[in-house]
Amino acid sequence: MSRMFTKKPASESATCPDETSGPAVLTPEQLWARALSWQTRREHSRAELAEKLARLGAEADQVEAVLARLGELGLQSDDRFADLLVRGQLRRGRGQRLIRQTLQQRGIAPDHPALLAQGAAVDWVEQARALLVRRFGEDLSREPRERARYVRFLQYRGFSLAQSLAAMGAGDPDD
Repeated sequence: MSRMFTKKPASESATCPDETSGPAVLTPEQLWARALSWQTRREHSRAELAEKLARLGAEADQVEAVLARLGELGLQSDDRFADLLVRGQLRRGRGQRLIRQTLQQRGIAPDHPALLAQGAAVDWVEQARALLVRRFGEDLSREPRERARYVRFLQYRGFSLAQSLAAMGAGDPDD
């Protein structure tokens, strides 16, 4: 048997920090650097940044100070974040319900003006139809089992039952 696969005795294992000590205390400059680093990689909501900073062991007043500074400098904006998120979700073919849910999970109000503004110009039935065509092709089956599959597919992606049925052509007069 190879030494590579044998377990080392506990006395030889790497030393771990004492588990009784809490998380390392970061200075305000270190918290600022972390928040700035995260924000430069991708846009974050205020709630996301607050959660990440809290996981580092920062106190609430330190977190608030860092977030306020980011906001003052225009480096963090929930409106900009929501706008980018909605635009990305629409580009991926997501439905209105899933976009609302994603906004809420990220700490933004589900009825944010970004969704209302960009969603007003969207024909949700056409968006659902395009998603169906992209996934299943032009010729959709009329069998009940397959139609149920299409509805589940669209509902999983945030479209309502009415939008799903309309996208499948349930409203066609020759149906």
